[in-house]
Amino acid sequence: MGHSRRKLVLISVALLVVAALPAALYFSRSEKDSLYQVSAFNVFSAGNFEGNTTYSELAEHGDFGIGTLNGLNGEMIAFNGKFYQIPNEGLPRQISSSEKTPYATVTFFNSDKSFQVANATSYSELTGKINSTLPNYNAIYAIKVHGFFTLAETRSVPIQNEPYPTLTEAVKNQTIFNLSNVKGTAVGFYFPNSMNGVDYSGYHMHFLTDDYLAGGHLLECNLRDATVEIDQINKYNLLIP
Repeated sequence: MGHSRRKLVLISVALLVVAALPAALYFSRSEKDSLYQVSAFNVFSAGNFEGNTTYSELAEHGDFGIGTLNGLNGEMIAFNGKFYQIPNEGLPRQISSSEKTPYATVTFFNSDKSFQVANATSYSELTGKINSTLPNYNAIYAIKVHGFFTLAETRSVPIQNEPYPTLTEAVKNQTIFNLSNVKGTAVGFYFPNSMNGVDYSGYHMHFLTDDYLAGGHLLECNLRDATVEIDQINKYNLLIP
């Protein structure tokens, strides 16, 4: 191949790469603004706890979110690209890619806004402060809160046996953890009332301490010196098993 022909081929390849770049950037942005959910909440909470999606499959759609494991085995929290289980026994562990989930909500978190919370004496006060910053209560938001928790009341649920009970019945056997004076991260979502049943309307957050020694579904809290980050979701994807 002559020098001029090689030059022509290289130019053509370069043009193809440049042409493909806007589409790649658009895909990246749309993925970051998308939420992917495994199973509708009302279907899951009726007792459909059999895992149908592996964590490797789930990770293709998000690296930030909440959920559970096969058989409703504890609580799942994901951020910074890693998935953790907080089991009924309490000590968190990283989830392997081959494990499955019957219910999860994930996204690629990309903060649209952030603000500081000097003090919040309850979970309802914290969510009230977040509410005051939301531009539209009919949208979905991913929420990340990091700070010093003088109190974090959390829970985890033990693995269930078939035939599976409803979520309401399973939660009666939950273990409550009362964590004091810990730094940690709360991760979760706000869903509007119009989507109640498709997912849990309002706020649903899970918690993990900075030392990875405790966490769970966040029931109550008292915190200070916290940073709240919010990512508005513009696209919603539901997997129907």
